[in-house]
Amino acid sequence: MRRIVSVGFAVAAIAMVAACGANGSSSLPDGDSRAGTAAPPATDAALPHRAGSVTIGSAAFPEAELLAHLYAGAMRAHGVKVDIHTNIGERSAYMAALRDGSIGAVPEYSGALLEYLANGTKARTSQSVYTELQAAAAKQNLRVTDYASAQDTDTITVTRKTATKYHLSSIADLKSVAGKLTLGGPAPLRTVPYGIPALKSVYGVEFKRFVPLSPSGSITQTALRNGTVDAADIFSTDPAISRFGFVSLKDPEHIFAAQNIVPVFRNDVLTQPMADGCNAVSSRLDTAELRTLVTKVADGADPSTTAAQWLREKRLTVN
Repeated sequence: MRRIVSVGFAVAAIAMVAACGANGSSSLPDGDSRAGTAAPPATDAALPHRAGSVTIGSAAFPEAELLAHLYAGAMRAHGVKVDIHTNIGERSAYMAALRDGSIGAVPEYSGALLEYLANGTKARTSQSVYTELQAAAAKQNLRVTDYASAQDTDTITVTRKTATKYHLSSIADLKSVAGKLTLGGPAPLRTVPYGIPALKSVYGVEFKRFVPLSPSGSITQTALRNGTVDAADIFSTDPAISRFGFVSLKDPEHIFAAQNIVPVFRNDVLTQPMADGCNAVSSRLDTAELRTLVTKVADGADPSTTAAQWLREKRLTVN
């Protein structure tokens, strides 16, 4: 269920991670494999060319901390003075810090941020969400840089055995077999518009049974592995997808809104070198790579060290 419902949920989600398929075991949920390159709205003024300084914050879970270090390192390579303030809390806390100037930037999830800023939206694809997000952000003295193709979004995920048995690659493929299968996920999935109601109305998919599961990722992936459920709502950067060869089914009708990684800045803080650094990361970060990095952190690696290594590998740092 969408980032960031609560700090407790998010931390539990990363532990497996249940957060918010993915390249490697599946395609990106909306089929968009490129980074966002849409031009900012015509009304936006050109960015200052001085390097400037910024404090980048993060939500209180490891993936968010990792992302803050990735974007911070790339901005430093463009001459920006960067401080990092991680683990601020859930969205209401770090957005308040962004608005009052305690921080100047934070990595976000495009669909969730748009929902927060606009109080609802019908946009679902990466580009439509981003276009609306640019406008919504501008109204609140905020500005987003390019989005990454990397997403941390809900997926309907099955084991490789189940995918092979029923020839599943898309949620639509479940229509003829879902009546034999059990779906597991957080209890709200039963009623939220993009959950079971959308599976039925959009795809004609009705599962035999729904099993409410704790948001803990370990509980969900264990239930999927031991056959307690046949399909589960799992976030696309969950390390379990790679570890256990799970298959995240494509979502061609976009019942789950795009959740591309995107940095958001105070408009009066953002400079061109900051944007250039962030855009360099976004242009290279896809879901599979993000999931690999998240897995390393979940296995005990330091987020700062993990980010620095990736930046060196991509030649995005001066170190």
